[in-house]
Amino acid sequence: MLSIQKSIVLLSLSVSCTEATILHKEARPVDPKTVSSGERSPEEWDVDFPAGADLAIILDVLDVPIVDGQSTDLNGHSLFPEAWLTAVSDAYEQTDVGDAIARENYYDQWRLVSVRVSPCAPIGIQPDVAMDTWCWPTVRLVWQPIVSDLRLPWGTFTDYYADDRAIHAIYPVVPRGLNGERIDGSWREVVTEYLLEGKDPSALPNRMKSGFMAVRDTSAKAVLNAVHSLRDPTAAYGSYDDIKLRPELINGTDPDGLFAHRLRSFLGEFAPWNDLQEMTSFSLPEGRNPAGSDIWVFVGFDGNSGFPQLKELTVTGRFSGDELVNIGPSQTVAMGVEDTVVQEAIERGNQELDDSLIIDGEDIETLGPDMADPYEFLVPNTSCASCHRLNGLRFDFHSLSGFEDRGITISPRVNKDVARDLIWTRSQFGIR
Repeated sequence: MLSIQKSIVLLSLSVSCTEATILHKEARPVDPKTVSSGERSPEEWDVDFPAGADLAIILDVLDVPIVDGQSTDLNGHSLFPEAWLTAVSDAYEQTDVGDAIARENYYDQWRLVSVRVSPCAPIGIQPDVAMDTWCWPTVRLVWQPIVSDLRLPWGTFTDYYADDRAIHAIYPVVPRGLNGERIDGSWREVVTEYLLEGKDPSALPNRMKSGFMAVRDTSAKAVLNAVHSLRDPTAAYGSYDDIKLRPELINGTDPDGLFAHRLRSFLGEFAPWNDLQEMTSFSLPEGRNPAGSDIWVFVGFDGNSGFPQLKELTVTGRFSGDELVNIGPSQTVAMGVEDTVVQEAIERGNQELDDSLIIDGEDIETLGPDMADPYEFLVPNTSCASCHRLNGLRFDFHSLSGFEDRGITISPRVNKDVARDLIWTRSQFGIR
């Protein structure tokens, strides 16, 4: 097998696939409170790393924010530009949500509620195309408005109330070299395009395949090193095993601000605003009455290098690879009811689409286990609402975000995605 160094060199010479050139960033002073994505071998990681709370970082929605919408990275760049919120709010204007976000939430109420780090996020559109090979490290941030001193007809929430809406921002890790430095190259983009065209990835040129895998691994190791640096070095063995509130925040909300500082450093390195690839959002209409209003709307955006553009929502067949339905710029659902465009497609006899969706309680029973299994369904293979319908409470559509005063919802799909990533990481880097 080619060494990582040879793989990168060969790939840089393969102009037929990509004209990648390794470029090192300028050296910067080291801040001991920042994360490190530098050269560190898995043998230097803690013996219980990575664990569930490393790859799914849960921040409390029932306490003061750790990172809010107005926070910046350590270089002063916005982590959640207000223009993104404006774009999302505007996208809802012609839907049942209307101007609910503008009326019920202020920019300074939005906060980061969770971070999901996937060392091996699938980049294909069908789960049977070697998804543990054709994957790329990715960071997903979940932003949500949390309101305090709220009075509703059925209760008063003097502390914190998580509104029933959220924004997910997705950042594939920029290619990294052997020492964790950013390098130029389009390995992920070239392979992704190849897969989207339905081509057999085994037919890729050998230099492209070996180069992709080499840089995928150095990039995954870089983000894992940085995630390891977020840990409290004094934490007891096993503190990070479960997907729950981040251990640094359990006994008081980061009184010294050290974890917040490290987290902002991590976000500035692996989730800067201009690395945005995709953004999605869902919201209920005005009124803060999920079960009563029984309407949720989903919208999606292409990241466009930090200037998100509204896109159409589609479902791709997990077996056929065909586009099964184009829902349009928004998807409107209720409990037990799919979007009109989807329903009409099913009524016209689109059986593969019908078999790809969770709509009612019976579907949860029959299809729920497969929907929660990352080896059965990739994100493109179902509708936004279907993936969010797996929770026990039927009108709770959250996944790694808060719901009213109940804290963070962790869906069955999140648990299985994290379990897959842990297995992949330990296997890929020889961790016992």
